Amino acid sequence: MPLHRKKPFSAKQKKAQILAKRATKREQAAYDDPEWDFRHRPAAEPSAEPSPKPALLPRSDKPWRPAAQPSADGRDKLISQFDKLTRAEIEANKERSMRPLERLSPEAGLTMSFDDAYSADVDIPVRPSWEYGESKEALEARESAYFDAWLAQLRERDPDSVSLYEKNLEVWRQLWRVVEISDILLLIVDIRHPVLHFPPSLYRYVTETTGKPLVVVLNKTDLVAENTVRAWTHCFKSRFPEVVLTRFCCYRDPQRLVNDTNVADMKMRRQRPRRRIHDSRLVGDLFAACRSVCTPDKLGLVSWDELIARYTGADDASDDDNDGSDAEAENDEASDVGSDEDATDEHAHDAARSQHGERVSSKYVTLGFIGHPNVGKSTIINSIVKRTVVSTSRTPGHTKHFQTIHVTPTLRLCDCPGLVFPCVVSRPLQVLAGLYNTAQVQEPYTAVQFLAERVPVERVLNLRPPDSEDVLEDVHYKWSAWAICEAFAIDRGFYTSRGARPDVYRAALYILRWVLDGRILLSFKPPGFFHDFAYLKEPEQPQVSMQSTDSESEASDNSSRPIAQQSAFALLSEENC
Repeated sequence: MPLHRKKPFSAKQKKAQILAKRATKREQAAYDDPEWDFRHRPAAEPSAEPSPKPALLPRSDKPWRPAAQPSADGRDKLISQFDKLTRAEIEANKERSMRPLERLSPEAGLTMSFDDAYSADVDIPVRPSWEYGESKEALEARESAYFDAWLAQLRERDPDSVSLYEKNLEVWRQLWRVVEISDILLLIVDIRHPVLHFPPSLYRYVTETTGKPLVVVLNKTDLVAENTVRAWTHCFKSRFPEVVLTRFCCYRDPQRLVNDTNVADMKMRRQRPRRRIHDSRLVGDLFAACRSVCTPDKLGLVSWDELIARYTGADDASDDDNDGSDAEAENDEASDVGSDEDATDEHAHDAARSQHGERVSSKYVTLGFIGHPNVGKSTIINSIVKRTVVSTSRTPGHTKHFQTIHVTPTLRLCDCPGLVFPCVVSRPLQVLAGLYNTAQVQEPYTAVQFLAERVPVERVLNLRPPDSEDVLEDVHYKWSAWAICEAFAIDRGFYTSRGARPDVYRAALYILRWVLDGRILLSFKPPGFFHDFAYLKEPEQPQVSMQSTDSESEASDNSSRPIAQQSAFALLSEENC
């Protein structure tokens, strides 16, 4: 195939492109602040009185700014759209990040309930009812009108109560399509903050509106301690008894954390992350959970026992360069991007159509993976197939279109693009949870401040105060989010090119990326975790009669455990918890 030559780009065209970008920046700046001049910033008049500290402007006092609309050629129609901060808000947040931190206790800062993340009167858009005889243009017009009305309803609420959420209709349509063609929905949540990734409105939409079974997958369990996993499992089962839960992790970690709120244990996670391995040890438990909720008419389509036995007890794990897979998966291992034409060809063989969607295929059992961005949906699919069939990235919204992957001739997986559901948590928490692209964060210092108020970041990273020479003064130093970023920039050697000053912005982005990777652990707990020692107990092990005494067996047991683990469980045994 002949190679195409690059289209020449002259200096005149380059100059026109630069001028167009500058004009766009002027228009944006004038829209944010009409009194601000692009070339000549007005100087502040001298005043004897000290100027008050800038505060955040309430969003209700400024007009709503629509996000950028997709281009006419449709190239970026599946790009997520969010509201952006104004110039005054950015400067106010930067000034606030230079103030001393107000540390929070673990119970006050690391505890989150379902009511703290979502409001009962904030719902998600549900696809209007439709029929196959309806034209595409008429259906899209009704969906657009319904979505605009939903956006207007959210804007009528208190603007400060609802945080970032998806405003692109095309991304919501991907979720609607995946829910409609799936037999079983798997909601993937990050175990570090599972309440944020479990929208009750999505749960009601799947279980009540569509009437389909839902399995909640607690992913990335290797990043937290075992007691945190048991605590969240107990919390979900007590709040939603009918929910089927399972756990999953894609890494084999020989170092198991005992207390993920302890600084010494958190320092163990500071090393460079390991190479990604498609570990399929827990895939059998995931398929067992799907089998327990599968409808009787679809239960016989898949050999569940054979499929579970293939993954149960499997010690083989393949990395990114290994292209080997099972023979049954090789029959149809390519990933197919879903489209309306494929669904139209299939609907002639489908079963009866439900009220809120198209008919699901009678030839397959489809497992739909839904959830927020950066929770590991595509990584779980790669672990099931034991090779890279779906591209993954830490960038939110990397998956642009839903894709179908066949595991067996009658079982297929459907990967849905992640989208942000409307919630009532703060924007910094959404940034730290990976719901917003880190590279596009306008000011990362607020997120670093939110993190440092709950986690001693300076101790985890072994930072010294900037421009500090006396070690004794470091103990009484009052840290701020700006000082943490400055100290981290000095420690890593991040300096600006012109003034050779510490590159605080780059250091803040690095801290945010380390939080996403788990190198700096921010893990929330259910209410009552810090004063209920039942979560700290290990599951009872079967008693085995041995010739040695109890003291000898306990000593040999402790010798194989980390020092932190010996002291933690010794404390529990002393307190008889």
